[in-house]
Amino acid sequence: MIFISATDTDVGKTYFSSKILDKLIDSGRFSHEEIAYYKPVQTGSDKDFETIRSQFPNIAIYNSYNFAFPASPDYASALENQIIDLEKINNDFQIIKSKHKFIIVEGAGGLAVPINENKFVADIPQALDLEVVLIIRPDLGTINHSLLSLEYAYSKKIKICGIIVSERSHSVDPEIKLRNEAAIKSILKHGKTKLLDINHLPWI
Repeated sequence: MIFISATDTDVGKTYFSSKILDKLIDSGRFSHEEIAYYKPVQTGSDKDFETIRSQFPNIAIYNSYNFAFPASPDYASALENQIIDLEKINNDFQIIKSKHKFIIVEGAGGLAVPINENKFVADIPQALDLEVVLIIRPDLGTINHSLLSLEYAYSKKIKICGIIVSERSHSVDPEIKLRNEAAIKSILKHGKTKLLDINHLPWI
């Protein structure tokens, strides 16, 4: 079971959630009934859980909070006079966990995005005791964003499974992408966090 986060919004969390679901199914280790996708908090009209449902109609899809306005969860929920409750998310997850063997939990935006007045997205994997896969951009600025996200995660004592470099941005100079990957790999080599290959994931 893993938590998918990213250095920013629209980096590719749902894209990689679907790719990981594909890998899980292709591995033959789990039946469709044993796998689930959980989006605790959704904002905006582009529903990630609906995207996953359309791609994987035989996999159980769950969502705890669904808000219409495309903004940070704390603001989107306030517009609908609701407060996102971390305990509800945890309770929902425990029910899902009792029904499935492997769950992909997808966050909203980055780890430091607020979900209410005093909690952040990072508090979700911490409460659910899940390791985080961090999706990062391949383009300019990614080293700074990635290291800041990792330092924030470490400060919250969140377990990082690894980093995946997003392949969604086709406009990135291949040389820049390779240099960024090499720089991040070099920085990480003395620590516990590592770059992950989508084709060789440690839990598949």
